[in-house]
Amino acid sequence: MSNYEFEFTERGPYGAAVRLLRDTDLHDKLVLDLGCGSAAVAAPLRRLGARYVGVDVDEDSVAKLADQGFEAHHADLAGPGLPDTLRTIIAGRPLAAVLCLDVLEHVTEPALVLTALADVTGTHPGVELVVSIPNVAHRDIARRLLVGEWETTDSGLLDRTHVRFFTDRTLTELMSGTGWYESARLDFPLEESDQHRAGHPAFEPATNLGAYLDHVRRGADEFGVVNQFVRRYHRGSPRVAEQVTDAGTPFVSIVLRTQGRRPETLTDVLCCLAAQTCLDFEVVLVVHDSTRMTAVRELVDEFEGNIAQRVRVVSCDGGTRGRPANAGLREAIGEYLVFLDDDDLVTADWVENIRTNARTHRGMVVRWWAAEQKRRHGKGDELASHVAVGPMTPTYATRFDLARHIRQNETPFHCFAFPRSLVDLGFAFNEALTVCEDWQFLVRAASVCGVVDTGRMTSIYNKWADNTSAQAASAQEWFAMRSVAHIALDEQPLLLPPGSARALDRTLEKVETQERWIAKLEDDLAATRLALADLQEVSNNAHHALDELRSSTSWKFSAPLRLVGAAGRRILGLVRRR
Repeated sequence: MSNYEFEFTERGPYGAAVRLLRDTDLHDKLVLDLGCGSAAVAAPLRRLGARYVGVDVDEDSVAKLADQGFEAHHADLAGPGLPDTLRTIIAGRPLAAVLCLDVLEHVTEPALVLTALADVTGTHPGVELVVSIPNVAHRDIARRLLVGEWETTDSGLLDRTHVRFFTDRTLTELMSGTGWYESARLDFPLEESDQHRAGHPAFEPATNLGAYLDHVRRGADEFGVVNQFVRRYHRGSPRVAEQVTDAGTPFVSIVLRTQGRRPETLTDVLCCLAAQTCLDFEVVLVVHDSTRMTAVRELVDEFEGNIAQRVRVVSCDGGTRGRPANAGLREAIGEYLVFLDDDDLVTADWVENIRTNARTHRGMVVRWWAAEQKRRHGKGDELASHVAVGPMTPTYATRFDLARHIRQNETPFHCFAFPRSLVDLGFAFNEALTVCEDWQFLVRAASVCGVVDTGRMTSIYNKWADNTSAQAASAQEWFAMRSVAHIALDEQPLLLPPGSARALDRTLEKVETQERWIAKLEDDLAATRLALADLQEVSNNAHHALDELRSSTSWKFSAPLRLVGAAGRRILGLVRRR
């Protein structure tokens, strides 16, 4: 490994590795640096009181280290008998820590190295293991792959001598599987790695493409700009990886929200689910009030057979309507997720409709439409707890239009299903919203996945005369939450589906036509107002002239003559009528 002549810097990954050991008792104890190369951390560790011991397969590196006055040994980490070799080097001396800095990615079987370390350090209580490993999931590598590139280099993230590649998940699995458990981390971030291509729209965050790729990468986990994982571990028992299979996993997870205050309507919902023609589903019943868990469980237990065994009851407290929705997201295991509230109704082919369309349109949001049913709660002398008022009406759009949905929601919460993989991309409900949380989620999901319309009505939206979110929230609150949702949507790029260009063109054409018509009407109105102003001025001038005439001397002197004339005209009129 003589090619690795890296210098020590406090702000670099080697500096982070040393800082992870500052709280460890190093005084007069060994720190074993495996694959030490140029031993960049030797002097800093000596200053901390440690007895530094370097180990490397490259004999030149070992000789140079010895010339600097440090203990150095030649050893091949991939060779046979590694535990015995390390015991010989340690020679019974107290061991404080082992370092594997930029090493494990060069070993074909890193698990064997880590297992050997666990074996050797078994007689050294409290020993620490510090590793530094490149992150192959850095966003720059993902961008490179998207533009069709995989460029190996002499050093860096895609060093051509790397034989193993790690993400945060695979590193954690490797370490815990060999008996090492993380106790601290000082990961080294780098916004622009050695794989960055300056000026390329896929790499620059100010471009639409770059911003969208950043958004997707951030949603997956928080390690998109981590260049090196720098972490400290302690020894424990190896963890056996759980074998995850698809056997018995339902295709659809139904997240059913309730506060436990409407047992009658909740019973109706469970009856709808019990009558489904397709039983490939589970129900995650989220009780948004843990004090009502027992009552809800008892209600579920009243159902026998195929529905009760499919229901898992969980609880959460506090927060807004997004809190139980997110609790359901975490618990659901189906390939597709769909939501219900405890007063929604669905047809018997609801689940079948979801599964059929999801299987033929993989990865897309499946959407259908709902009829609106006005209902009221039963009165004291009525047997039914709630009754329908009037016929069902097709209030909601039968076809999905993303642009129209950005303006306002036309899809009730129980009228769309989405792939669970969106959760892996960081999708969650906005718990800052008291209402509109489903609308914002749908717009984001539709932008990423696209939407397939089933064209069928398989849901009923009950519009209650009282005690609903629509009535509970004021018009001002709805407007405020809508504005908050729009602000959140504006923080990230939105993808438009195929056909949007012509649809937007037609919409803008209508807007422009209406704007021209409005402008013409405004011009006509302005002209009318101007004509009225002119007429008003003529009228005012006439009244002024008449007033002047009436106040003149000649007008006053001629008053008797005008009276005689008026009397004569009346007499003449009478004579003519006879």
